[in-house]
Amino acid sequence: MAIHKQKDRPSTDTLEAARQIVAFRARHAPPKPEEGVIETDALGTLFYSQLMSLLESLGLAVQYHRGKGFLDKTDKVHYRISEHRAVRLEFVDKLTVGAVDGPRELASIGKYTAGGWEERLREGADEAIRLDDQMEHVAAIEAQLTQSQDAADVVALLDSSPDREELLNMLCLSEKRSANAYTLYMSHILTDRIADAHAIIQTAIELNPNDARLHLSLGNFYWAAISNAKGWAEGSNPGPLRQVTLESLEIPYEKARSLARTHYLEAMRLSTRRDIEEEAGSQLSSLRS
Repeated sequence: MAIHKQKDRPSTDTLEAARQIVAFRARHAPPKPEEGVIETDALGTLFYSQLMSLLESLGLAVQYHRGKGFLDKTDKVHYRISEHRAVRLEFVDKLTVGAVDGPRELASIGKYTAGGWEERLREGADEAIRLDDQMEHVAAIEAQLTQSQDAADVVALLDSSPDREELLNMLCLSEKRSANAYTLYMSHILTDRIADAHAIIQTAIELNPNDARLHLSLGNFYWAAISNAKGWAEGSNPGPLRQVTLESLEIPYEKARSLARTHYLEAMRLSTRRDIEEEAGSQLSSLRS
C-alpha cells in the first residue's frame, strides 16, 4: 500500500499572527481620499503606519480582502502573506459575526510554504498587539480625564506616566484630542503650572496644525497674558486665565500680542464653525484697542 506524506500545514500561531495583523489593519486603516472622509483617528493612522513600516522592513506583505462565498454566501476573509513578493501563505476564514476583527473559523488553506518568514510574521503580530494595548491605555486615561473633578488629579495622572511626553503625544492625537488638550492645559493652569500648560497646548498644535479650536485656545492663552499686563476690562471675568502672565511665559508684551494675533487668524482661516470664527474675530478686535 502506498504511503502518502501529509501535506504541510501552517501552525496555529502562524494563522493567528496573520489574523492579528489583519484585524489591526481593519480597525485602523486610514480612509481613502476618494471616500471624502475627514480623518479623525490620527493616533490610529500613526500606529497603522508604524505597523506597515515594520512589515516592510521585515520583507513581508500581509494582504486581505473580504467577500461572500460563491455558493454558501457566507462572509469570508481571504488572507495572503508574501515574502519579497513570493506568496508564502493563503488561507480563508469564515466570519461568525460579520466583523473582520471578530470571531472567525478557518474555512480553508491554500498555498503554504514553511520558512523563516513565519517568525518575522509573529514579530509583526506582536507589534500589532503592543499598539492595540497602547490604544486601550489611551482610552482608559481619557475615561479618567473625563471623570476627574480635581485639576490636581489630572496633573498627577500625566506626571505619573512612565513616559509623560509619549502619553501627552498620544492624548493629543486621539479622536478626543481637542477635549484632552483643553482638560490637560486648563488643569495645569489651575495648579499654577503655567509653563507646563503652555507646553501642552503648543504640543497639541504641533501635532494638529489644522485644528482651529486649538489655535483659538492658544490665542486666548497669549491674550490672557497681555490682558493681565495692561489690565482687564471692567466687568470681565477671566477665571483661571488670570494666572497666565507674561512673566510666567517669559515673553515680552509685543511678542505675546503678535502670537495671539497669529493664532486667532489661523483659527478663523481653518474653522468651519461660526462660533469659533466669531470668538476669534472678537478677540482679534480687542487686540487693536
